[in-house]
Amino acid sequence: MALISQHQVFDPDSYSAPVVGISAELTEHDSGEHQHQRAQILYAPRGCMTVTLAEQWLILPPTRIIWIPSGVRHRVQLRGQVAYRSLYLADSTMLARQRSAVLAANPLLAAVIERIAHWPFDYAQQHPQAEDLLRVLRNELSVAEQENTHLTLPSDPRIAAWISRLNEVDQLPGLAHLAKEIGLHSKTLTRIFLRETGLSYQQWCQQWRLMHAIELLAQLPSVSAVAQRLAFSSDSAFIAFFRQYTGTTPKRFMASGERVLASLS
Repeated sequence: MALISQHQVFDPDSYSAPVVGISAELTEHDSGEHQHQRAQILYAPRGCMTVTLAEQWLILPPTRIIWIPSGVRHRVQLRGQVAYRSLYLADSTMLARQRSAVLAANPLLAAVIERIAHWPFDYAQQHPQAEDLLRVLRNELSVAEQENTHLTLPSDPRIAAWISRLNEVDQLPGLAHLAKEIGLHSKTLTRIFLRETGLSYQQWCQQWRLMHAIELLAQLPSVSAVAQRLAFSSDSAFIAFFRQYTGTTPKRFMASGERVLASLS
């Protein structure tokens, strides 16, 4: 079966089947930077994972998938308990996207990924009827909406060390404080963020804060715990912030993932 353990070494490029899927329960996992010859679909029906690309940080809460084209270097990090699902596709044109993207996963798409992730590694090669399900996968991927749960990372070498430490913090400094910390003028730092991300530093921080909030919601026991971790003045202030950027409350956002998971049971 396609179930793997926490420490099992797995090389998807060593298989000849048109699609290879894996399913695992993982905790505090860091893949390190790597790449595959195959395109990859990542999905977590429970828990949350983050994916770092050369110039992007993407977050994957429940009900979202990530499409990673073949040959793209990436790093996957999991915090807390995560139900990890990954499909590796020999046909990199399964989704006509040249760039990685976070996509919404409706119950049908989630169910198809879950089914394939539990196939034996040679199933798609040995069973011609597998193509029927792959056709459904292709169709659902083509209509899945792209989600804005990504953040462009500035590549300027003067702030590279600070960027590399972002996964260790829960709050970001103000512009003047960061400029002083890394030895740049505030106007220079502002130009770097505008040029390389299209956002002011303040806008970039807000997007980072939202994504980190989604990550923490999958790990911590309550909305209040997340609000405190992110230093909001109150739970209601955090909920208002979250609603402003997502259109819904933190509880409803995460509950949508639980409904999809329940539909797969």
